[in-house]
Amino acid sequence: MLVACTNAPKVYNDGIITYAPVKLTDEEKQVIRKSVERQEERYDPAGKMLTSVLNGWNYHTDAQSGTFHQVRGSFSYAVSLLDLGDPQYRQRAFDVIEKTISLQDTDPNSKSCGVWPYYEEEPLATKKAPIDYNWADFNAVSLLDIYMGHKDEIPADLLKKIENAIILAARSIEKRNVGMGYTNIAIMGTYVTYVVSHLFDIPDLKVYATTRLKRFYDHTVEKNGFTEYNSPTYTFTALDELDRMKRHIVEPEAAKIIDILYTIGWDIIAKHYHKPSAQWAGPHSRSYSTLLRPSVYGIFNSASDGRIELGVKDERADVKIKHRIPEQLMPYFLTPTYPRVQKDVFENVEPQIIGTCYLTTPYALSSVNRSSLWNQRRPFLAYWGSVVKPSYLQVRVLHELYDLSAATWFSEQKDNTVLSGINFATNGGDKHISIDVLEDGKFMAKDLRLRFEFGNVDVGQLALPSKDDAPVSFTIDGLQFNLCLYHAVFGKHKGYWEKGSDEKAAWIDFVLYAGEEKEIDLTGMDHAALGFSFCLTAAGEKCPQESVKYTVKDGVLDAAWNGLKVNIPVKPDKKPRNL
Repeated sequence: MLVACTNAPKVYNDGIITYAPVKLTDEEKQVIRKSVERQEERYDPAGKMLTSVLNGWNYHTDAQSGTFHQVRGSFSYAVSLLDLGDPQYRQRAFDVIEKTISLQDTDPNSKSCGVWPYYEEEPLATKKAPIDYNWADFNAVSLLDIYMGHKDEIPADLLKKIENAIILAARSIEKRNVGMGYTNIAIMGTYVTYVVSHLFDIPDLKVYATTRLKRFYDHTVEKNGFTEYNSPTYTFTALDELDRMKRHIVEPEAAKIIDILYTIGWDIIAKHYHKPSAQWAGPHSRSYSTLLRPSVYGIFNSASDGRIELGVKDERADVKIKHRIPEQLMPYFLTPTYPRVQKDVFENVEPQIIGTCYLTTPYALSSVNRSSLWNQRRPFLAYWGSVVKPSYLQVRVLHELYDLSAATWFSEQKDNTVLSGINFATNGGDKHISIDVLEDGKFMAKDLRLRFEFGNVDVGQLALPSKDDAPVSFTIDGLQFNLCLYHAVFGKHKGYWEKGSDEKAAWIDFVLYAGEEKEIDLTGMDHAALGFSFCLTAAGEKCPQESVKYTVKDGVLDAAWNGLKVNIPVKPDKKPRNL
């Protein structure tokens, strides 16, 4: 029979690390209960794990379709089961933990020792796709949640397995030693190694974790923000992990550093928040959804003690995370001053990466001077509307209707005007910037297009240019959109305009190629470059009357308009730094 471990203190605090058994309010338990009930149909009692159905391509899996037992989701599920405090779920939680821990790579001679696979059905040793070493970080965080929050409840032999698994994961994180520019994993791995080193008294890991925390702090302060700049996805991931640190790391010097980092994260959000549309204005280095998810509104509400009220009550399942917006930043959310230009130097090392965001009452327009058009990048964004119906404009280059990472972006912005140039990298990615890099600059295609995508807009409000490079202007929600594709050459292909829509968005596309599948060879093209000018106006605002002046000389497109300048190589070549 399994015997519960009872020798741990109810509250642990050695002046460096602190934790206590999880105790939630009835309201918090209700949030978790709803989450558990939603996942009930995905729980496999025989497999003792949550299942998920794959349908489509994923960066880190070979499998593309079918039902699989998932590792990360199962660990998170076990956390919820235990946090709920309901005796009927306790044994299930133990079963899930024991089964899922068993999938960890424990071979000390293995490169991935300490890491878990995504799915039980796809062990690390059988994979062709890249191993996701982040799974050591993510799953160790869940196991630390279990260990520190429920240590007294856990059977002794399972507790030992949890300890061993956490230590192996921490050693994997140490061995990998991820760069401090990989923000969410840099923070997460620092948290794991710092807490594990002190919980289990591992001297060399203590030195590593303390040094790593200082390295991350220095890196972030130097950049005045996170490397994944202004990211709705990764900024909150970073803040979540910093909140964990604030709760569990109490050593005075470390706590001071963590508080500064936490304020930096909220400073990024506050200065890009557009109150009228309730959107997080761009440019975004990493984003999984162009419009904010409702859960973010719930965070804003709770983190402001109810002062940011957007009428959306979408609670997060992890109720233990309790954010607080620093008081000095609240005016950006409650009483912002518009119009205002937010200028950010995201990368100080040459070539610099500079973001510009023009925030007004009717809209927010943003761009970054250099980037790629990977599907997680948002180098050009406009937001308008309201929290009830926010709208956006996003620029994309699509290969088979999926964002082409090899398309590279350059622009300059002044207030409500943007001048851009787009070219193509022979060593860029197809769907992902690094995981599926083009081979010799070649890819097969049936369809390739430049898209101006308008979210929550009816296609009838859009107009097409009369010819390839003609300016076009149309009005949406009282705003005038002025666009001119001043240059569009893609090898010998003749492009054309068309428009369309679905249930979420409408668009105007400049089709670069559509037809029978054929090989696109970027290395064989002497000229593949696009450029457009854009101006957005509300009542009382004006757009420049001049046309874009540009030349193509010695393989370089040199464009000027409204005091803005862009110059880019037109022949596809290897991508430059910082893209």
